[in-house]
Amino acid sequence: MDALTSRRIARRAESEHGFGRLFTALLFALFLIALLIALSAGTNLYRTLGDVRDQADTSRIATGLIANSVRAADAVDAIGTGQGPEGRSLVLTERLDGGTFETRIYSYEGAIVEEYAPADAAYTPEKAARIVDSVRFSFSYENGLLTVYTDDGTVQVALRSVRGGA
Repeated sequence: MDALTSRRIARRAESEHGFGRLFTALLFALFLIALLIALSAGTNLYRTLGDVRDQADTSRIATGLIANSVRAADAVDAIGTGQGPEGRSLVLTERLDGGTFETRIYSYEGAIVEEYAPADAAYTPEKAARIVDSVRFSFSYENGLLTVYTDDGTVQVALRSVRGGA
């Protein structure tokens, strides 16, 4: 009888040991799955944040370039308007010993472009440098504050010259 009882005890111990192994394996698999889900979610979040950062950088670059161009040209009667091929253009005039030159910023074929040319030259948008893709380009001037509107945002530049004249 002792032998029969010891066999039952041995079988019960083996089945409990087998259950313990199965439980450990299932727990490890569950941990592994949770880790993979967390890794995937983190990767997607990082990618999304990178895309948002890139879009914000592009926006700042475009509006920053316009603002810096205006600040660099800020002088009495240096900021004005012109007529580009698709609407008004922002004209930054530079008077040098070799003549008067203009940096013209305007909208052309779904982009904002910048063209540097002699003041009396016609607009040649084919030669203009593309700043950023943007259907919207407009600007206003009020009380010494030039405001430029684009698809990527709005930039305001306080003109230091007394008569900025946009």
